[in-house]
Amino acid sequence: MLTLLRAFAKSPWAIGIIGLLVLAFALTGVGGVFTGTGTAVAIVGSERVSVNELTRAYERQLREIQDQDPSFTREQAEQFGIGDQVLNELVVLAAFSAKADEMGLVASGDALVNTAAGFEAFRNPATGRYDFDTLQETLRLNGYTVQQFEDDLYGDIVRGQLTATMAGGISVPSELATNRYRVSEERRLMRGLFIDASTADAIDDPTDEDLQNFIDENRNATDQLGLPLFMGMELRGITLVRFQLADFVLDVEVDEEPLRELYDYQLETGQLGTPATRGFVQLVTPDLETANAVVERLTAGETPLDIANALGLAAPFEQSESLAYQVPDNALADAVFAAAVGDIIAVEGAFATYAVQVTSGVDADIPSFEDQLPELRQAAAEEEALNVMYEKMGLFQETRDAGASLEEAAAMSGSPLEMFAPLDLLGRGEDRELNFARYNSLAAEILPLAFEQFEGFPTEMQQFNETDFYVVRVDSIAEARELTLDEVRDDAEVLWRQSQVGVQLQARAEEALAHLEAGEDLDIVSLTAGGRVEAATLQRDESAGQFAGTVIQEAFAAEPGEYLIASNTGENLRVILVVDEIIGADPGSAELGEIGTIRELIGTEIQGDIMVMAQNALLSEYGTDRGGIDAALVDQALGRDTSTGQ
Repeated sequence: MLTLLRAFAKSPWAIGIIGLLVLAFALTGVGGVFTGTGTAVAIVGSERVSVNELTRAYERQLREIQDQDPSFTREQAEQFGIGDQVLNELVVLAAFSAKADEMGLVASGDALVNTAAGFEAFRNPATGRYDFDTLQETLRLNGYTVQQFEDDLYGDIVRGQLTATMAGGISVPSELATNRYRVSEERRLMRGLFIDASTADAIDDPTDEDLQNFIDENRNATDQLGLPLFMGMELRGITLVRFQLADFVLDVEVDEEPLRELYDYQLETGQLGTPATRGFVQLVTPDLETANAVVERLTAGETPLDIANALGLAAPFEQSESLAYQVPDNALADAVFAAAVGDIIAVEGAFATYAVQVTSGVDADIPSFEDQLPELRQAAAEEEALNVMYEKMGLFQETRDAGASLEEAAAMSGSPLEMFAPLDLLGRGEDRELNFARYNSLAAEILPLAFEQFEGFPTEMQQFNETDFYVVRVDSIAEARELTLDEVRDDAEVLWRQSQVGVQLQARAEEALAHLEAGEDLDIVSLTAGGRVEAATLQRDESAGQFAGTVIQEAFAAEPGEYLIASNTGENLRVILVVDEIIGADPGSAELGEIGTIRELIGTEIQGDIMVMAQNALLSEYGTDRGGIDAALVDQALGRDTSTGQ
């Protein structure tokens, strides 16, 4: 039985269910969130969040992300603030648990058992029924104790009781839903006079004084990437020693026997190509005779559930898109994968006798060993290269520890020394030209670290990704400065000309607006202003042509018949806007159920608002919004290197 349970609990299907299960009752999947006995990173009322609990929660969250994106690194997790998000979730859970405890809310043993019994992961794979042995073994194989699970489930139930009293039973008036329908479905007939740069008069060349004044007035201007146009960023010259696995990969002769073994392992575990899958329904029967009788009844068209009820069998157990190794009973797996879709068979398995109906299936599409051999050789070469790289890294570090300079340690270990002329944070030099190869190589991590260092002091060995390492030293620092006119003349003139066009267009728009407000016709005014008139009938979330989103927003804030110059249209365009008609929406014409759906949405939004307010109130009550977190212990729990701030 233990073998059966282990096979089930190790399968991706079971592990996925466990992941969803844990997520359901403890946002980040932490076991025993409120039972820690270690030093607390936060004390929230009667609850504690310990160092160990935060570490476990963070590691589980990181593994979940890496399961979806294997290239995701700890450095990226730090950059995106994953650790702080996990901590915040634990503190919020602790706050709700503390309040539930103060209110005397409890969960009975029956409530715990009934809730646990509802999870698929705790059903015996042979019988399809919940049992404690399956729960215990499945939890153990996924790193949980029964006590941790019970504590977490208990906390989830009592927190649910608390939140239900806060946000449950909300009744949204139908008027709110119909009003939202009217707002969202309202349309407006609008016209716009578009005056663009093509109508502008020729602009004389600027003088140096014009350009310098423009630069001084717009010293903080940025380009489309958000980079400063008229300010030079701080520059740093650096020396770099990198240990990159790709540099060490060599063409090596590898014995094919271990590669064959690796291929067989990958084949067995479904890592190659598209493995065969089967979906099937099984009924566990007491003997082969009963199994054959069930097969006859299934063939005659009876449903598995009806047959199970008639014969007193356990409920049917269904699996979909399963791999062979995910079926715990090997004999059952062999029979199911040998059958075709639609086959109904009796199987005498290793643990029970079954009647099985195969409901779906995909045949395997697997590359041959010969097709896979180049990739296997590459993997073997990378493994050998990794050993060589680590040897060089060890020699490099030993030499540095003995007091050698960066140059001496690189020479002793045979490692290349890279020296870069002063660069900014984006890898740009004095010319401010973006070099994408250099940007991709340095700007993600190496340069940000270099800009945190003192001049002349090499860093400790830093890991760049899963396989590569580096040491960097700052050799020179040039402070940020104001760029001269000669350095930015071309950019300055382009922007100056655009600004002059904007001045012209604004003057024409204001003159045209005055004529319109005096009662002149929009089409006539367009002829003198040099623009064109366009019309559209739109809802507030629509756009069409040059009726962009910002223009539409202003149209829905305007009164009918009111002329206005739209804002935020850029230097090269001016739009004079008028709403001719508001076309209201009739809730009576809404599709069936649409108003009800809107009511549900509003109710969900109100519940969310209530929970946010409750969360903020609890955090304030327990003082966690006023610095009640031990930052040093948080850094310890998240494995941060406080010497570098990483």
